[in-house]
Amino acid sequence: MKLERTEEHNVVVAALRGVALFLLLCLALIDGWLRRPSTLAERILWSQGWAKKTLRLLRGSVQVKGTLPVHGLIASNHVSYVDVIVLASQMPTVFVAKAEVQNWPLIGLLCKRAGVIFINRESIRAAAVANRVVEAALRSGLRVVVFPEGTTSAGDTILPLHAALFQAALSANAPILPVWLQYVNDAERARIAYWGDMTLVPHLFAMMRLRSMEARVHVAAAGTPAANRAQAAQMCDAAWRQMMEGSGEQAALTQLGENEFDGPVERLGADDGDVRTFA
Repeated sequence: MKLERTEEHNVVVAALRGVALFLLLCLALIDGWLRRPSTLAERILWSQGWAKKTLRLLRGSVQVKGTLPVHGLIASNHVSYVDVIVLASQMPTVFVAKAEVQNWPLIGLLCKRAGVIFINRESIRAAAVANRVVEAALRSGLRVVVFPEGTTSAGDTILPLHAALFQAALSANAPILPVWLQYVNDAERARIAYWGDMTLVPHLFAMMRLRSMEARVHVAAAGTPAANRAQAAQMCDAAWRQMMEGSGEQAALTQLGENEFDGPVERLGADDGDVRTFA
């Protein structure tokens, strides 16, 4: 009987926290509409403030090991949509996300307001256009976060990296800094990780039942020097593995494979519309 009451209590608490999160996101949307941050720099500062509020609601704490860069391309592993909240709470930064995110209820609108650069991952043209947009942001001195794996994992493995996402940094002569994001408690990570065939609402409800979450952001000691994007991807992979081992985890071995973005890229015209940016 006591176990049943505890379970019911957990369900009620999770539901209440879910409602609170929804209301917080609605307030963020209203605030963004009222403030109307226009420049990309204003948008990422705005989003950082709301990321901090969201992290507090989730009872999250973040420990940064290393020094976050003032500018440049930050290449992070990808475990969950929570990664964006964790990283955005620590620094104003531009994110590159898959195009599907802009169609997520409420979240898509907030991402647009935050200046997220959306990319259609099925299109080589989209990658080229996105690289130009990211390059412009890097040249203006902003931080840009990319998730080179292109999708999420359970957090205990490294997937093949999409090398084309590093091209903008090379073109802008901007530093590339690998970052390894770790959710410290294995039980917490199992609920935070959003991957495979998981769906958003059930995952979010399960995550709301967590009492707290603790994240660590491991930052590489130095930027990744590279002559080309393939080398940048290889060096990022090596840096991730080193940080992963240092964090007490071990990566499942994968090989850097060919992907749809690594072929020759044709020159685009002004009518190409696979990438949308709301800077």
